[in-house]
Formats: sequence, C-alpha cells, structure tokens
Amino acid sequence: MLPITHCVKSCNSPWWITESYYNKKREEFRAKQKYISDKIARLGFADEEYYLTSEYLLQLANRAYDLFISSEAEEKRQLLKLTLQNLKLEGKKVEFELVKPFDKVFACSSSQSWLPR
Repeated sequence: MLPITHCVKSCNSPWWITESYYNKKREEFRAKQKYISDKIARLGFADEEYYLTSEYLLQLANRAYDLFISSEAEEKRQLLKLTLQNLKLEGKKVEFELVKPFDKVFACSSSQSWLPR
C-alpha cells in the first residue's frame, strides 16, 4: 500500500486523487471531527449538570419538612406555591396536587426502587 502523499503526487496509481480534492476532504473530515468532539463535550457537561441538579433536588426534598417548619410565613407561602397546585379546602381537609417533579418524588418516596414501571 502506498502512503497517501505518494498517491496524491503519482498519477500512475489507479487510486490517485488530486491534492486539492484531498485537502478539501481532509478539511471536511476535520470540521466534522471537531463538531462531534464539541457535541460530546456538551453532552458530558449536560449529563453532569443533570446529576448535580437531581442530587440537589433530592437533598432539598429530604430536608423539606425541616425547612418548612423553620421558615417564616412568606417563605412557607413560596414553598407551597412552588410545590403545590389546585389547593382546595373541603371542610377541615386541604386537597392539593403536587407540581412536577415533586409528584414523582412523592410517588416514589415510599419505594426502594425509583425505576419506571
């Protein structure tokens, strides 16, 4: 097998290509390689951010009761607004719906397995 530089310069080979064609394809390859490398780097960063955000959310959920009890009235109002929707008072009973993702966290809180079913 001949080195690529020899094939570019030699017209005797049945596989010859022009130098300009070689340079064009090389630049296309390098551009695509850089694009893919950048995309992989962005995906790695997004993946790390996802896990950090998830970890923070779970830590916050674990401390939610203590945070709520120790908060001032305005902070309690903000926490309720952040986590609950469709609040209703039925007699002495408060009915509500949890906002996403808190509904999923609550649904999984009594289970060891958090995998989807």
